[in-house]
Amino acid sequence: MEKANLQSSSESLWKITKLVDSINQTCEMIISALDANSKSVWIYGISLTEKMDTDLVDIILHKIAEMQTHLIQLQLRVNKEFSGNKKDVMNIISSLKDTWDNLDNLLLGNGFYRNNFEMPIRELQTMIERVYEEVHVK
Repeated sequence: MEKANLQSSSESLWKITKLVDSINQTCEMIISALDANSKSVWIYGISLTEKMDTDLVDIILHKIAEMQTHLIQLQLRVNKEFSGNKKDVMNIISSLKDTWDNLDNLLLGNGFYRNNFEMPIRELQTMIERVYEEVHVK
């Protein structure tokens, strides 16, 4: 029985790690979306000849929605599967603090993001805080 619990715990930690990695990668894509050169824009599947403003806004909104989905999944997984060893979970989700800071720096350092995306980015930060609260409460 203990071996089954250990395996289940390892699988859960792996899933949480994967979700946190996805969240961090998505954040990096949001941050780099305005780095408009041929190489970086190509990552998003558009070329510099297309309507950059509309496409970039669509991309940023899509990535924000993707990050929200990952954070919801992470919060559900942390809620459901970890009532015991929260030290491992805290180690995994500790990088979300950097993501929160990166989003904050993005708003402080870029007027385009602040003027157009402050509300959804603040919602992402609130979701990150909730994940931490869930782990601390248990």
